Amino acid sequence: MSFSPSAFADNAAHEIDALHRLLQAWFRAEGPSDPAAILARLDEGFIMMSPAGKFMTYQHFSGGLSGMRGSRPSLIMEIGEVVVRYVSDTAALVTYHERQIQDSGANLRASTALLLNRSDRPTPVWRHLQETWIS
Repeated sequence: MSFSPSAFADNAAHEIDALHRLLQAWFRAEGPSDPAAILARLDEGFIMMSPAGKFMTYQHFSGGLSGMRGSRPSLIMEIGEVVVRYVSDTAALVTYHERQIQDSGANLRASTALLLNRSDRPTPVWRHLQETWIS
């Protein structure tokens, strides 16, 4: 089977919203209580830089995930402006906006994600995430 850049780009763009649906459900304590579905979408080398400039590795994220379940029961995550900026046979660079709404208000962030095309996973896998506050 040959590689299709268009198909991988479409899958990468879809993955942005798909992971956020899982995370929203997790923070709201909805659905399965096993974090495996979330962790399977992250590469073991995953690293995230939060909007406040704090780095979080896969180990930190996976270690704290159980404690975050149900921690934000009113959270709504809206994803928009998803653009695949670069795609190759191994990776896609995607930008998007994320709006988080809770009882206490809302915030907006611009994000850039590097997603890998791994033959051992059914969906593109998150390797790097950079988030920036939008005022």
